[in-house]
Amino acid sequence: MQNVTVVREHEEKMSRIQAVLNGDEPSIVYQPIYSIAPRRMIGLECLSRFSATPTRAPSQWFADAVDVGMVVPLELKVIRKALAEMPAGREFYLAVNSSPETILSGELEAVFADMESDRIVVEITESACVPDYDKLIRALEPLRSRSVRIAVDDVGAGFANMRHIINLHPEFIKLDSSLIRGIDTDARRRALVAAMVSFATETGSQIVAEGVETAKELDVLKSLGVTSAQGYFLARPVRLAIATRLL
Repeated sequence: MQNVTVVREHEEKMSRIQAVLNGDEPSIVYQPIYSIAPRRMIGLECLSRFSATPTRAPSQWFADAVDVGMVVPLELKVIRKALAEMPAGREFYLAVNSSPETILSGELEAVFADMESDRIVVEITESACVPDYDKLIRALEPLRSRSVRIAVDDVGAGFANMRHIINLHPEFIKLDSSLIRGIDTDARRRALVAAMVSFATETGSQIVAEGVETAKELDVLKSLGVTSAQGYFLARPVRLAIATRLL
């Protein structure tokens, strides 16, 4: 009976993901990324929003796609939709999220073929471990040769993304909101962020603080040498037309 239940759940997940792939879902919103001083928008992170039923957080939709081996087509669809609205000649970058599986598929080079690739940042998530970093580095080479930049996402939330940093030499290191929340009252968080700023300076990366929700948090990040940030205190995810007005 347990095996029957597992099979049924697997088939239901596949059906839900396939319905998304066949339809208009998901929609895309864009969260502004700011330089801290001077305060100006320098980038937009592209985020998925699903209205399909049953109601699930975006992270759950992608987790289901990973479970049934459909994360690559789902991520590629999201990336194509996000970049389709990219306005030409603007002074900001677009950051799209990709798992190692999607990078290893080799499909991103074609997706970026007609884009201003020097304005694209690929944020690598930690949805799966990377058994062979040499393969991942080789898969990134054609993207980097076209000036696509790499970010490691959610740093501080798990061990995998620290391995990403060591092996992939990203242009951006995005600190997870769990490190930023309450940093103005927590000496341990301040020490960790200060250490990451020092590491980034030594290795030629740029720190982006995620999940900034208060002015005090932003002030502390500035004092620690963090130069870029995003979060509800600065701007919530919005439609692209609204985000570009923030310039």
